Amino acid sequence: MTANRKNGTNRKMPKIHNGLTRRALIERLAVIGGVGAAYSALSALGLMGHGALASGDTTEALPAGSLEGKRIIVIGAGVAGLCSALRLARAGAEVEILEATGHYGGRSLTLRNGDSYSEWNWNKPTTMTFEQVADMPPDHPDNFLNAGPGRIPQHHGRVIDYCGMLGVELQPYIYNSSANLLQNDAWNGGDPVPLRRLTQDVHGQLAELMAKVSNKGALDDLVNPTDREALLGLLTHFGQLSGDGAALFYAGASLKTDYIRAGYRIEPGDAVTPGVPWSTLSMDDILASDFWHSEMFYDLEYFWQTTLMEPIDGMDMIVKGFLRAEVPGGRTVKDLIVLNQPVRAIDVDGDKTTVMTADGARPPANFIIATLAPSLMAGLGGNFIDAVVRQTLASVIMNPACKVGWQGRSRFWENENRIYGGISWTKDIINQMWYPSHSFNSPTGVLTGAYIHDENAAPFAAMSRTERLEAALAGGEKLHPGFRDKVFAENGVTIAWANMPYQAGGWAMDTAYTQPDVFTALSDADRVANNVFMAGDWFSHWPGWQEGSLDSAHLATDYIARRAMGRG
Repeated sequence: MTANRKNGTNRKMPKIHNGLTRRALIERLAVIGGVGAAYSALSALGLMGHGALASGDTTEALPAGSLEGKRIIVIGAGVAGLCSALRLARAGAEVEILEATGHYGGRSLTLRNGDSYSEWNWNKPTTMTFEQVADMPPDHPDNFLNAGPGRIPQHHGRVIDYCGMLGVELQPYIYNSSANLLQNDAWNGGDPVPLRRLTQDVHGQLAELMAKVSNKGALDDLVNPTDREALLGLLTHFGQLSGDGAALFYAGASLKTDYIRAGYRIEPGDAVTPGVPWSTLSMDDILASDFWHSEMFYDLEYFWQTTLMEPIDGMDMIVKGFLRAEVPGGRTVKDLIVLNQPVRAIDVDGDKTTVMTADGARPPANFIIATLAPSLMAGLGGNFIDAVVRQTLASVIMNPACKVGWQGRSRFWENENRIYGGISWTKDIINQMWYPSHSFNSPTGVLTGAYIHDENAAPFAAMSRTERLEAALAGGEKLHPGFRDKVFAENGVTIAWANMPYQAGGWAMDTAYTQPDVFTALSDADRVANNVFMAGDWFSHWPGWQEGSLDSAHLATDYIARRAMGRG
């Protein structure tokens, strides 16, 4: 967990000289030479934009007073909008946040008992309902479903640092447990196998193969002969090989001189219970599983490597931290938000910009930060973008991600499978099942019973709510027999982000890599218009992550500070 650091008061500020902090130096420069001098000093010290990120000052404020007399409208009360508003207001701007829905936080949606939401085509909303289980009431803090973002990688320093500044406590998020299950209808009779069984047998089979190749001299041109013994030693430890020298082989379940890394069908126990190992999977078995494409190795990806984290009591604790953050005038960021104000158009006239909502025109602003999804921004009326930029925004491909949530009648995944956190994978349409990383041995817990993206998401989103839940129950049955009776099936919830009001999907499809020309055009644009700026996770190299939202918010607000001080 992180310590609570309200408004950054516990942050140690590096000294410049004679006990003068950087912040004090900047404030004195602002008095002597104005905000322009202050900005120049900030830039020189690496405290603006990407320089700030590199230096570790990931939550650094804009120069005090640099936006006095400026009115700025932020469109959207998601993470990017809230962060933007906090920085702007603390720099002296008059800030108004226009949120299209009645919900704070955008896609950072955490559902608790009694919460409701609705997709565009629903006649009535879905209400999240939890049941009392043993002594655990429905409104217990552990009863929540993160319907949007669910984890924070350790290298997303800006998110983690804002959690510290805003007093949001963190706990470990277990992404990968070796007890998690892998299931494919076309393999192993459809029965799931523990992740450790596949991965450890992969290690063993590959190590044996490499040892044989080395012993036949096939690697002599690649490995220094003097290192051959070291290589065989490495392979022996990596794959738990038996034998010696040319006779190295992977014994797997028949290994009698050590514990079996691939695990046991019946665990060893007392003096008369030696345990029954899983049978060893051959290389043909492993290849036939079809999990080597991705699922077995997802934890090798940079953003899934340990340690991952999550806020205690739900991801929206970050949103709540921003909402209660203090800004000048005895207010909080929440006081700056006007709900249920979908924007219809943005018109630019010189240095003034007018935003039209369903209720009419808002008072003119000096600057706008628009955090809408790119396709939604492209659909706005007004003269703030030309046809080329509009088409570029409209062409960004969004991932129509979906989730399903269940409350367990017990923590059966722990009691029956000894699964404590992590994700099970299936070739079924539900794709993934997430297990809670906290409150082990509690009477109940909340499962993410499906996490669907890419090609399966659109068909799943097109189903009715009842059809989605039935599909998720069938997929859960393949991982955990009797699944329907192990969860409160009647209380299941499902969400398709492509169908949510004023959303266009879960995230942009890694635009920097899948649509490099589009991403280059967007990043080169910097501003949509002379005083309208883009922000949102899609406008970053971290689409779908809160880090991208915060990075983009800092970029947009840095641009505005430069403009206001005559530097951009």
